[in-house]
Amino acid sequence: MATHLLRTIREEHQSLTVMLDALQMVIRRGPGLAPQRFFEIVRTMLVYVKEFSEHVHYPKETQLVFPKVLNAAHDTQGAIAGLEKAHRRSVAELGVLQSLLEAWQKGGPAQGLEFERAALRFCDDYRAQIRMVEVAIIPVAEQLVSEAPWETLAQRYQNAQRPEPELESNDSSYQAMYTRIALWLTRFISPARLVHK
Repeated sequence: MATHLLRTIREEHQSLTVMLDALQMVIRRGPGLAPQRFFEIVRTMLVYVKEFSEHVHYPKETQLVFPKVLNAAHDTQGAIAGLEKAHRRSVAELGVLQSLLEAWQKGGPAQGLEFERAALRFCDDYRAQIRMVEVAIIPVAEQLVSEAPWETLAQRYQNAQRPEPELESNDSSYQAMYTRIALWLTRFISPARLVHK
C-alpha cells in the first residue's frame, strides 16, 4: 500500500509538472494567429490542473500521506502546514485564472498581461509545492514501513465524502483529457505556427 501510494504520487507529480511546463510554454507564445485554439487549449489545461489537483492528487497527500508523516515525524509540522495552505491557495488561484482568461478572451489584449503574469507565477509556485513534497515529505514517508496504519488511512480516504468534481472522478477520464490536451498542443505548436512567432 505505502510503496504503491508514494509511487503514484510521484507519477502524478511528473504528469502535473509536464502540464505546468506546457501551460507556461503556450502562454508565453500567446494567441498569435490562432486565438480560438489558444484559449481553448489554455482553458482546458486550467480545468485539468484544477480538477485533477483538487479531486485526485491533493486528497492523497492531505488525507493519506501527511497525517502518517506528521504522526511519525513532528518536525515536519511546519512543512505540512505550509503545503496544506498552498493546496487551498492553488485551487482558489486556478479559479481566478479561469476568470482572468475569460476576461482576456472577451476584453482583448489589454487583459492578457494580467492573466499571463498570474498564470506564470502560479506555475512556478505549484512546482515549488511539488519539490517540497518530494524533498521534505516523501523521504520521511518511505521510512515508515508498517503497512497497517496505511491501510486504515486508505479505508478512511475511500469512505470520506468529498466535493463532486466537474470531471468524472476516475483515472480514464483524466487520462483522456490529458491525451486530448497533448494532441491539441501538437497541432497548436506546428512548424507553420512557429514561423509566425
